[in-house]
Amino acid sequence: MMGSLTGTNLHQAEVGQYQRLVDAFFRTSWRYWRDVYQEGSLNALIYRLRQSAVLAMADHLGLPERSRVLEVGCGAGLTTVALAGRGYEVDAIDTVEAMIDLTRQAALAAGVSSQVKARVHSVLEMTFPSRYFDLVVAMGVLPWLKRAKDALSEMGRVIKPGGHIIVTADNDWCLSQMFDPLCFPGLRPARWRIADVLERLSIRKASRPRLHRHSIRQIDALLFQAGLQKVQGMTLGFGPFTLFKRKLLPDLAGIRLHEWLQALADRQFPGIRSTGTEYVVMARKPRAS
Repeated sequence: MMGSLTGTNLHQAEVGQYQRLVDAFFRTSWRYWRDVYQEGSLNALIYRLRQSAVLAMADHLGLPERSRVLEVGCGAGLTTVALAGRGYEVDAIDTVEAMIDLTRQAALAAGVSSQVKARVHSVLEMTFPSRYFDLVVAMGVLPWLKRAKDALSEMGRVIKPGGHIIVTADNDWCLSQMFDPLCFPGLRPARWRIADVLERLSIRKASRPRLHRHSIRQIDALLFQAGLQKVQGMTLGFGPFTLFKRKLLPDLAGIRLHEWLQALADRQFPGIRSTGTEYVVMARKPRAS
């Protein structure tokens, strides 16, 4: 029993430490997340495609106006504003005050501030009632969590029976990671163990929090464990391609390569359709829950 308690406390301490690193990273990079969607880079294009895919899935549900929607990790508030613009009542949460400020400013500028409640809040400790929201959206959140399972469980708790969740994950087996020996997914556990040793010896200092990637199968399994049924999923975004973490192509050429590969993925081309950078998936909470 004592060992179990010690293990639980250690896990909570690790989660808390990692979250503090993530929060510090976003506090110093909020301008990037405010501006990146307007840039002409390949990364910016992929972020816009991801947002469009999430909103298209939400539109497909045909939710009535005044439906309750939760956006987890609202960032600069672009998706929050888009959801509120569809007539929904949106609760937007983030763990960084600067992001909440940006969301409030964006909602005010778009004339939807009366439909948006933005607050500093953690997805791991939500105080919302169970079975409260018609839709939960978490875009770009799971890669920054120590344990995606706990977050998905909490999201599943606050969804109404018959309600939906739309989440995105960084695809572990994306094509752009497979040809770089410093990024190849199969070697990631070994690389992380080496990095941990170097950091403990103060030989190396991490420049940013570690990004957690998941395979499509892992995310689908976590959704199932949270009591959610997958409705549809897709991958999108190809690139930037790197070698030893150095970009191989300028943005214009990278965008053209992405567009060609994305067209193949959209046509469900084998070997390409599941290797996009981003996995976007919608799941439903059964009415019997």
